[in-house]
Amino acid sequence: MKTYRFQQYLELAIETHGKARFAEYFDNEYRRVDETNSSNAEPAVRITVEIVDVLPSASELEPDSEVIERKESFKKLFNYEFAIVNLHSDNIQIYFRHHPVANIYTTAVGVFLQAQVLEPVIYLAMLRKGILLMHSAGVTRAGKSFVFPAYGGTGKTTTCMSLLQKGYHFLGDDLLLIDPDQRLVYPYPRPLHVFTYNIRNLQGARVPFSLMSVVYFKNLVRYFFELLLRTEFLISTRVHADEIIPEFELSPPGDLHNVIFLKKEGQSETIDLSTRELVAQHAQNIVESADLNMSLYRFLDAEEVAAVKAMELEVTSKVLNGIDYFGYLNTRLINLENVSLYLDNVEA
Repeated sequence: MKTYRFQQYLELAIETHGKARFAEYFDNEYRRVDETNSSNAEPAVRITVEIVDVLPSASELEPDSEVIERKESFKKLFNYEFAIVNLHSDNIQIYFRHHPVANIYTTAVGVFLQAQVLEPVIYLAMLRKGILLMHSAGVTRAGKSFVFPAYGGTGKTTTCMSLLQKGYHFLGDDLLLIDPDQRLVYPYPRPLHVFTYNIRNLQGARVPFSLMSVVYFKNLVRYFFELLLRTEFLISTRVHADEIIPEFELSPPGDLHNVIFLKKEGQSETIDLSTRELVAQHAQNIVESADLNMSLYRFLDAEEVAAVKAMELEVTSKVLNGIDYFGYLNTRLINLENVSLYLDNVEA
């Protein structure tokens, strides 16, 4: 069993029962997050993920365990089985039935387990502790953070990578842990999820031909599956930022100062957050872009969903309260070379 620490907030344990490909997948995803840990405190939450051949029966679990068991089809291609035990506690277990596809292409299975099961569970566990696992990119300069929440495909990765080439330090390109009480943004350095549009936009990045070939080949496979299944199908290539950005520097936790919502339409604008109503309005926009919450809601009944939505709004509003700057940036209307100039104006 391998464990990963997410500061004082979470300890994640992965038990693959000898299935080495899963161990490699999750180590690549979370090893660097663990390496940023600076806390010796007892973790507030423990989550254990086990890859099993058969899901445990009720008699094999602790008495009175809360069990959510699911069989789900993903993109009409794969059928997965898993169980979440004691979701509303500080000691959560996830049992995921091994899928034969993982013997050939572990990433296809690992992505589902991670994005559709594990991280939605982490999202809820952190919310219950007043911590936001925000769907956002982030960088720091001189200890101050710039956080970029956004919907998927809006430009989090390319914006972040362009800023690294201008001397900013990396927090993460997709998820960040934010403690609104401590006013800190913690690094969450998972691998980048690189697509063809990232390759085209990453000016100055050192992208080896072998990586480019893989990205473009996967794009052809994606196109084939979209035609076959008549649904959107995304296949990313995972690569760590320091492998392609010569100027890469990983940031320590940054002070929570600036939140800039990335969008693809409308004008860029600075927003006044002087009233509680304005804070709630724009916090709700961030909640709706969260991504992980939609995957989480399917595990909950209507009353629980309503309670979680209230928690999301409360914690996200706390994040926005007291920040130096909040605004919207249309990534389609700004040259990536000029994003750093935009941030200079934010701080001016």
